[in-house]
Amino acid sequence: MNKRILPPQKAFEKLMAYCSKMERSEFDVRQKLFNWGIDTKKADEIIEQLKKDSFLDSSRYIQAFIRGKYYYNKWGRVKIRFNLKLKGFSDDEINSAMDAFFSTVDYEAMICEQLTRKNKSLTIDDEYQRKSKLILFGQSRGYETEISLNCVDKIIN
Repeated sequence: MNKRILPPQKAFEKLMAYCSKMERSEFDVRQKLFNWGIDTKKADEIIEQLKKDSFLDSSRYIQAFIRGKYYYNKWGRVKIRFNLKLKGFSDDEINSAMDAFFSTVDYEAMICEQLTRKNKSLTIDDEYQRKSKLILFGQSRGYETEISLNCVDKIIN
């Protein structure tokens, strides 16, 4: 990969602009710093300064990530949790934010709506294959298997 080397002060200025446009995670910022050739010690200093200046806030990022992936991408809890774990967030941070968010939405209704929409697009006549496709679709979207099964049973029957 072609690295563009930046001095630390220029990298800090660019990261302030980068973080002010949209919520970013520490993982995203570290990747940028690595790509710009900033050493680990300087990267830590820059990240601490960004946190101190409120450009980086993990709880704010997690809340925005959950909202965005739920409302726009229609992801389920499993997929959201997995992707937040990939970004390096702790289980405690993730669980508290997810509990707060999912207590305010009708999660099962959204899942049933997505599975109903998918069911209409399927051209399979065999009931077993139709159920299998719907359950696999639900799992690929990150929905819990039990909730998907309940919704599929309601849709098919």
